[in-house]
Amino acid sequence: MNFLAHLYLADNTPESLVGNMLADFVDSEFRSHYPDEISRGIVLHRKVDVFADRHPVFRRSKGRIGQEYRHLKGIMVDIFYDHFLAKNWPDYSALPLEDFCDHAYGVFMEYRALAPPRFQRMLPLMIAGNWLLSYRHLEGIARVLIGMSGRLSRKNRLAEGISELRAHYREFEADFREFFPELIHYVEGVKREA
Repeated sequence: MNFLAHLYLADNTPESLVGNMLADFVDSEFRSHYPDEISRGIVLHRKVDVFADRHPVFRRSKGRIGQEYRHLKGIMVDIFYDHFLAKNWPDYSALPLEDFCDHAYGVFMEYRALAPPRFQRMLPLMIAGNWLLSYRHLEGIARVLIGMSGRLSRKNRLAEGISELRAHYREFEADFREFFPELIHYVEGVKREA
């Protein structure tokens, strides 16, 4: 899952939002740097990633993507699924997506001093471009793929990935609608055990 899904799945606390957001920006020693609630958010994010990578529907989605994208397929499906969450947000939340995004950005600004430098540099761009809300539209997903392509160290074709979403749009959306309720159920179980 990409940013939006992880934030949606977080507990309804600022610390959980922050932890779920920072998980991709911190190393394995994060527990010594963050309070327990933020650390729990980081752990939840990483458990969600493992669940997704192993899930047959997520794998089916990856299989829809051309072989020229090889190791980028998981990243692409994460981003595609965030598009379908944003597009269908009212099916999953009574809080409007605009309000959810504004709240998340406010929390990130409040906690930015705790964040790694890479996230601190990214945050103003994220807010200015309203990345989370932009996932609702294909143009926003195209911009995300282009941006991520430029941040990867190796030459890649991620910037062209929007063509894969367009080519299999209905199939990806059906996959998302099958997968996401199972992910929600999984996360509810993880939270009960915590």
